[in-house]
Amino acid sequence: MIMFIGQILGCLIIAVGIGGAVGWLLRNVSAGPLTQQLMDVTATLRLKEQTLEKAQYELNTQTAAVQMLESKIVESEEINQSIRQELSARNDRLQELQAELAIRTQRLTILETEEASVRRRASEYDAAAAAQSEEVQQLQLARQVAQQTIEANEQKQRDLQRRVAELDAAIAEADRLRARVEELEPAQGRVHWLEVQLSDRDAEHRAALHQVNSQLAERDRRIGELESLSQRLQEQEEALAQWETTHSHTLTQHEAQIAKLQQQLAAQDQLRAQLLLDKQLLDDRTEQIDGLRHRIHELEAQQQGLADQMKTAGDKQEEIDGLRKRLVEVQVALRIKTDGGTVPPRQTPRQSDSQLSLKMEQASAAKDRPKDDLSKIHGIGPVFARTLNKMGLYSFGQIARWTPEDIDKVAKKLYTAPERIKRDKWVAEAKRQHREKYGENP
Repeated sequence: MIMFIGQILGCLIIAVGIGGAVGWLLRNVSAGPLTQQLMDVTATLRLKEQTLEKAQYELNTQTAAVQMLESKIVESEEINQSIRQELSARNDRLQELQAELAIRTQRLTILETEEASVRRRASEYDAAAAAQSEEVQQLQLARQVAQQTIEANEQKQRDLQRRVAELDAAIAEADRLRARVEELEPAQGRVHWLEVQLSDRDAEHRAALHQVNSQLAERDRRIGELESLSQRLQEQEEALAQWETTHSHTLTQHEAQIAKLQQQLAAQDQLRAQLLLDKQLLDDRTEQIDGLRHRIHELEAQQQGLADQMKTAGDKQEEIDGLRKRLVEVQVALRIKTDGGTVPPRQTPRQSDSQLSLKMEQASAAKDRPKDDLSKIHGIGPVFARTLNKMGLYSFGQIARWTPEDIDKVAKKLYTAPERIKRDKWVAEAKRQHREKYGENP
C-alpha cells in the first residue's frame, strides 16, 4: 500500500513536469493544429490530474478506513479466538459436570434402591414386631389367667388345708372319744355305734384327703406348666427388647442415610442450577459470537467495496498512463517538427513487480481456458471472484497451484489478510473442486 501511494506521488511529480514542459512548449512554439491538440491534451491531463488528486485523497481516506477495519478485524478475531477457547473450556467443564451428574444420578438410584430395600425390611420388621407384640399381649393375657388360676388354686389349697386341719381336729376328737369309749366300756353299744359313725366319718375324711391330695398334685402340675410358660414369656420379652434395640439402631441408620440423601439431592439441585447458569452464559456467548461474525461479514463486505474502489482507481491510473503515453508522442512530434530531426521516444515508467503480481503471464493464457465458478470455494464471494477474474484467475487449477508468495500477493490485491485465505483453505478447496469437475488432479 505504501509503495502504491509512493508510485502515485511519483506519477503526480512526473505529470507536473510534463505540464511545465507543455506550458513552455506552448509559450515558445506555435504549431497550429498540434498546438491546439497539445492544449486539449494538457487540459485533459489537468482534469485527470485533478481527478487523480481527488482519487488519491479518497484512497488515503479509504486506506485509513481499511487499516482501521483490519485492526478491528484482528481484534475481533482475537476476541473470537478467546471466546472459542473459553467456550471450549466451558464445554469441557459442562461435560465434566454432566459425567459427574450421571455418576451422582447412578449413585442416587443405588441409594434409592437401598432405601427401598431398607424400608421394605423396616416394614417387615414392623410387621414382625406387631406380630410379636400381639403374641406378647396374648402371653401376658395367658400369664394373667395363669396367675388368676394360681391364686384360685392357692385359695383352694388354703381351704383344703383348713379342711385337713378340721379333719385332724376331728381325728383327734375321735381318738379322744375312742379313749373315752375304752374308759366307758359299760356303754358298749353306744361305743359300737360311735365307732360305726367314726369309721364312716374316717372314710369320708380319707376320701376328702385323697381328693385334696389329687387337687394338690393337679395344682403342682399346673404350677409347673405356668412356670415353664412364665420362663418362655420372659425369653420372649428379652427377644422383644433386643429386637426393639436393633430396630431403633436400624431406624437411626436409616435416618442418617435419608439425611445424607437429602444433602446429595440439594447438591444435585445446586449442580443443576449451575448447569442452567452455564448454559445461559454459553447462549449469551454464542449470541455475542454470532454478532461478531455478522460484524466481520459486514466489515468484509465493506472491504470488498473498498477493493472495488481501489480497482476503479487502478483503472483510472491506466487511463492516466495512456494519456501520458499520448503526451509523450505529442512531445516527440513537436520536437521533430521544431528540430527537424528524430528524437528517441521517451520511455514511460514501468510498473513495479508488486503491481503486476499474478496478472502478468496468466492473463493471455487464461483467456483460452474454461472459466470456473470461483465463488464455489468457501470464503470467495462474488466480489472476490470478479477481482480474481480481473487479475487473470479464472480456474480452480490456477488457485490450486498457489505458493505462499502467491497467497501474499493475492491477499494484498484483495486487501485482506493471508491468514484468512489459509484459514478458509482456498488452495485445498480449489483442488477438491477441480478434481470433482474434471476428474483429475490439478
